[in-house]
Amino acid sequence: MIHFLQLTDSATPGFAQAWQLYEEAFPEAERRSPEQQQALLGEPQYCFLSLLDNTTFKGLLGVWQLPGFCFIEHFAVVPGLRGQGIGSQALRQFMQSSATPMVLEVEPPQTESNRRRIKFYERLGFCLNGFDYRQPPYAQDKPWVPLLLMSYPEKLSTTTFQKVKEQLYRNVYQV
Repeated sequence: MIHFLQLTDSATPGFAQAWQLYEEAFPEAERRSPEQQQALLGEPQYCFLSLLDNTTFKGLLGVWQLPGFCFIEHFAVVPGLRGQGIGSQALRQFMQSSATPMVLEVEPPQTESNRRRIKFYERLGFCLNGFDYRQPPYAQDKPWVPLLLMSYPEKLSTTTFQKVKEQLYRNVYQV
């Protein structure tokens, strides 16, 4: 069974392992600098979690508890363990622990890898929303990134999408 260990500081045991996976799993435009991440670890709305099976590191989860929903900002499983059900197990456990709706970002389905990622989340009950959405840059030298939002347990209405987008832009990306 997977358990979650909150990483509250870059000196927390296991942080270096999670950070290495974070840097490997996400394109530079879709991640923070180490300094930005360290500053964020003290935010009460944010949790950076290490996924462990006993004491073995399996992946990471970065989540925000925002008004009305939980935003899964980053989720990754160790590359050599992908396809073994660990990601599904971890997300199911996390979803069962929260009574709030969930939202996450995915790349548009333009590549096979992106389509597989969308299907993975759909098997867990997430719905792909077709609204125009761009992730704001994490720093001035990074671009806006065209992405799509997925939501659980149902698709977002136009009104809810606007509220979610505003919350993400204000709280997560600070624009």
